[in-house]
Amino acid sequence: MIIGVTGLIGSGKSEVATEFERQGGNLIDADEIGREVVESDQSVLYRLVLEFGNSILDSDGKLIRRQLGRLAFSDQSKRDMLNAIVHPPLLTLLENRIRVSEDKFDHTIVDAALLIFWGCHTKVDYTLLVHASKKTRLERLKRKGLSITEFNYRNKAQLSLSELKAGSDSVILNEGSIRLLRQKTTKLYVQITENG
Repeated sequence: MIIGVTGLIGSGKSEVATEFERQGGNLIDADEIGREVVESDQSVLYRLVLEFGNSILDSDGKLIRRQLGRLAFSDQSKRDMLNAIVHPPLLTLLENRIRVSEDKFDHTIVDAALLIFWGCHTKVDYTLLVHASKKTRLERLKRKGLSITEFNYRNKAQLSLSELKAGSDSVILNEGSIRLLRQKTTKLYVQITENG
């Protein structure tokens, strides 16, 4: 069974996906695959530098993801270009990882903010949307050092809540403590996997 976990920035989707992993699922993190694509495929990094300039690289020639994000999310055309460069190899690798996981594990967890944007929710058995209010999400990300401007750019770039709900099988609300979220998540994992 493949379970997709998605949510808006700051919703806590990765915490839910990690808890699903603790319950026995094999976790595949789309963000990690994105990092891997950029670090292992020099042609991808080269195209990003051509498009966004040398300011996205540190002194060792490694990608500064936060700087790339600042540049890409502030402009729709730049964001489209980032997606055009990174998403095709990312999706190829993601699909390969899912196939391998399916052969080895009973339950595969796909942690991906863009799961529904990519249309991958149609390829998984169950899609869970993790949701929290904009105020809660902003507070969480401010604690991690993200500015209000950066948050607004990134939040605006994502699908609307109604679009996310339409592509999901269920929604888990994450407005409380980590402990409460873990309790909810553990219970839900049992429900999903037993019914699946």
